[in-house]
Amino acid sequence: MHVYIGGAANGKRDYVRSMLAGREVSWYEGKLPERVDSTVVVAGLEDWMARTELSEAEAIRQVLESLKGQDVIVILTDIGRGIVPMDPALRELRDRCGRLYQRLLAEADEVTRIWYGLAQTLKNRGEGK
Repeated sequence: MHVYIGGAANGKRDYVRSMLAGREVSWYEGKLPERVDSTVVVAGLEDWMARTELSEAEAIRQVLESLKGQDVIVILTDIGRGIVPMDPALRELRDRCGRLYQRLLAEADEVTRIWYGLAQTLKNRGEGK
């Protein structure tokens, strides 16, 4: 799994699209992926987390299970920086996403931060081999 993370409108999707140009890709926006033979791109998990009525633990389990065993790219919007929302529900979503993101980044083989269109490798298990 390769995770791309960065702030809203920082060019994550455009960067991933350019990296995958010419490849067969199944794109899932705001929903969990199905089992497919092509590369899977999952974006908008924060929207899925906002809509799900599952417990946090069950939601995280379902996300990890849906990605397991597939060629997956996950695009995450970092919503944990900046001003803490006054709305308790939005604070809870921010915390739930933060814990989900920690699990995804721990499982990922590669993690790339995209900030204003620039890529920075944060994790690469293939280095040094």
